[in-house]
Amino acid sequence: MIWVIFPAWNEEKVIRPTLLALWQAYRGRNEAYTAVLVDDGSTDRTVAEAQAAVAESGGELALTVLSHAQNMGLGAGLRTGIYWVLDRAQPDDILVTLDADNTHPPAMIPDLVKLVRDGADLSIASRYRSGAEVHGVPGYRRALSDVASVLFRSIYPIPGVRDYTCCFRAYRIPLLARARAVYGDQLCTARGFEAVMDLLLRLGPLDVKVQELGFVLDYGGRVGQSKMKVLRTIRSTLSLLVKRRIERMQHYRPEQVAALEAAAKRSAAR
Repeated sequence: MIWVIFPAWNEEKVIRPTLLALWQAYRGRNEAYTAVLVDDGSTDRTVAEAQAAVAESGGELALTVLSHAQNMGLGAGLRTGIYWVLDRAQPDDILVTLDADNTHPPAMIPDLVKLVRDGADLSIASRYRSGAEVHGVPGYRRALSDVASVLFRSIYPIPGVRDYTCCFRAYRIPLLARARAVYGDQLCTARGFEAVMDLLLRLGPLDVKVQELGFVLDYGGRVGQSKMKVLRTIRSTLSLLVKRRIERMQHYRPEQVAALEAAAKRSAAR
């Protein structure tokens, strides 16, 4: 099973074509999938438009909707979706995360999944690999991403990772299960857009095997302004990066991670 998580907040204008693109990507493929829409307190017709996509697919699009009563931020949306899937998934399943704003092409999901099937723990759609293109993204946003890539690789290197901030990823289920055992409810606590980076940093101490695949990021299909508050995101990201680096050195060295995993297994066996 492929579980595809869409954290969404007020995406009524784009969620239907985004979900229909997922349906088209897996139409005719002999592999089961489920779209998991995490509606983060939307006040528009996001859920109604998602359900309209199911109707437009003739009921072929498999969709589950999880809802927050109020907006809790991207981190909470990711955590809700990931933990819900972990409670239901099989070890050979794969979980995919991507933006719900029609900027990440669902047609690329099978390629990311194949990298995991071929041995990676995690695959990332990267703006810094061969074949990558970026269209329609403001220059200052591109510059920030480029600086962030260099900074993250310097302060918190993870082998195989160049793109730390792209949400378009495929995860092996046992990797996320290990992360949940080590961090518990602290797996993804950042509220804003830095939550995407934080989830990756949490996986770093788990000796994760990562592969990246260049992709085309096109903001041409995006409707409305980005919800990201740039200066606030920069401040919170830098603060979180330093915090996670210190934690990794003090609390999540290899022997400590092994002890936490063993303790979680003993607790689960009781």
